[in-house]
Amino acid sequence: MAQKRNSNNNRSVNLAHKAAGKKSVASNKKNNKGTTRTIIIAILITVIVAMLAFLVVGGIKVYQTIVSPRTKTESIEPASHVRTPTEDQDKVAYYVLGLLGKKVTDPSETLSILCWDKQNNTVNILQFPQSFYLGENGRWAAKRIADVWGKPKPLDWCSTCRRAALSEEIKDGKHTVCNPNTPITKQTGSSSEDLCGVFNDLLGLPVDGYFLFQQDSLVKLVNLLGGIDVNLEGPMSVDDINYKKGVQTLDGSAALYYAVKRGKGITGDIDRLVKERKVFIALFQRLTVLSEKQLTNDFIGPLMNGSTPLKTDFTRQNIVKLILSMSKLEPASMTAYVMPGRTATKSGKTYYAAHKASLLELLNQSFMPYGNKLTQDGLLVSELGSGKAMKTHKQVLSEIAVTQSGAVTAPTTTTKAK
Repeated sequence: MAQKRNSNNNRSVNLAHKAAGKKSVASNKKNNKGTTRTIIIAILITVIVAMLAFLVVGGIKVYQTIVSPRTKTESIEPASHVRTPTEDQDKVAYYVLGLLGKKVTDPSETLSILCWDKQNNTVNILQFPQSFYLGENGRWAAKRIADVWGKPKPLDWCSTCRRAALSEEIKDGKHTVCNPNTPITKQTGSSSEDLCGVFNDLLGLPVDGYFLFQQDSLVKLVNLLGGIDVNLEGPMSVDDINYKKGVQTLDGSAALYYAVKRGKGITGDIDRLVKERKVFIALFQRLTVLSEKQLTNDFIGPLMNGSTPLKTDFTRQNIVKLILSMSKLEPASMTAYVMPGRTATKSGKTYYAAHKASLLELLNQSFMPYGNKLTQDGLLVSELGSGKAMKTHKQVLSEIAVTQSGAVTAPTTTTKAK
């Protein structure tokens, strides 16, 4: 019996040992699985982190490649032009207005500067013939004001400093302030800086903004407005539409044709400038009766969203604000002048050059309502020829303004004028 009991006890012990052994093996397998899983997760995390690092570094490299200097496609931030001093900005503002040529490199059709006396709520406009002479001081690549926008002066560019180099900083074709000295390259200049510089540098006038119509943008705006009413001096035909003498509602194509059609020579160009005032005042009358919502959604918004927006340094919101702020201006408080000057020939070409004494008097009287008056030394225009200045064709715009009541259906296509 004793032997049998011992045998049973030994069997129980063996079974217990076996059970313990099996449990130990199972535990070891479970631990091995946990360790393997941990290793796999760690490897996956490492791979993911490495991929993210690769993407970040790669993205930075791509960005640097995109924005890094290129030999011929440098992205240049134009220098700011001279604006009205802060202390006078609630009193007066100056804006450049114009109509560009058919192509960006074509001569500008018209250019003028507008002086808004905010305290007296009056506007004076000075118009420039296309052939207005800039002189030969090297400041511009062109000699006529009409060519400035389409042919900006190339810049001596330093790719290390990422700016235009001053002439005194250049020696043997290199930028001397860099270490090592960087070879100078030629980059496209700034059309807006050069154009605003005409008024800053030659006339001593600030420029608080510029508004230049591309020809298609003028057509588009006139059509959006339902046309403009203009008192025609005689009949004309545009897009197979005959317009009689007198007050007629012009669509965009007709308004453009009327604005750019000129006679021969400088005299013909000046006569066109005088006619063109009718287009300007009609547009002004149509825009200034609109609400902020209408201007934003129906006119300025669509104009700026197109393929040929207004060339300006104003946002569309600021364009709307400016129109609203000028809405109380009356045509009777707006006066236009043609630049005082005379025709002259230089190097076989005919120019319209400023008559300095007459121009100085006009600027101080009508374009400098606040601040210091201009002096002979501060007026850097170049004179040509001799004799008296031609007429300035001074005109209060109420003399040509008509009631804006007509409307036309905007055409879907634009054809050539006859």
